Amino acid sequence: MKNKICLVSGGFDPLHRGHIEYFKAAKKLSGYLVVAVNSDEWLIDKKNYHFMPWEERASIIENLEVVDEVISFDDKDKTASDAIEKSLKISEKVIFANGGDRGEGNCPELDRYQSNERVEWEFGVGGVEKINSSSWLITDFIKNYNQKFLPKGFSEITNISSPWGENLSFLDDDGFKVKQLIVHPGNKLSLQKHKHRSEHWIVVRGQASIEVDEKKYVLNAGDYSYIPLGAIHRLSNESTEDLIIIEVQCGDILEESDIIRFDDTYGRIK
Repeated sequence: MKNKICLVSGGFDPLHRGHIEYFKAAKKLSGYLVVAVNSDEWLIDKKNYHFMPWEERASIIENLEVVDEVISFDDKDKTASDAIEKSLKISEKVIFANGGDRGEGNCPELDRYQSNERVEWEFGVGGVEKINSSSWLITDFIKNYNQKFLPKGFSEITNISSPWGENLSFLDDDGFKVKQLIVHPGNKLSLQKHKHRSEHWIVVRGQASIEVDEKKYVLNAGDYSYIPLGAIHRLSNESTEDLIIIEVQCGDILEESDIIRFDDTYGRIK
């Protein structure tokens, strides 16, 4: 049984120099550093992907000179509580070291171990300012890749400001455009029509309430609706979860300016 160890946890996917500074600072707190590496499932739940499998991440980390031990742990509850529990089996005292993005207000492990005298807490380890981020690295890579290799018509995803949710455009070519509309619960688009385009809506998640030329109907995931040129229409989300629509526009002018509004919750009628 060791006297005192320092425990850090994270996905580390991919590892970057900010993590190294975090490890170095944590090692100084006790002289023995244990790194708890989150599972692939935890990363998928948090980010919708994992870049490197657990075995690769753990192998790289355990070969760092500053690291003494790497452990896996049960993170199904989205905390590192099980990692603390495992550490208490090998040491009398455990310092749980958190990086600059964690504090007492967003450290769920405190709920379980705050009263445990064998667990000590450190925040802002490695500095309070982020040197880098795994998510930043992945985002920058995808952005640079897309700019170089996307086929004709594809462009960097753009988010058009919309009070009802998110309006993402990712394919814009001659005569057609493809978008993703995310309508938050209780929100709706304006009652509108277009002079220069027709639209095709495919519901991929949630439930859509649709009005086309005074006809109203409800669509679920997998259903499709066609909005003819000049039809007065509206898309609403009357459910309690986000509504996601894939919209394909066809026409000679595919601009936001080609919208004639008849009614709008957000006061955008000119």
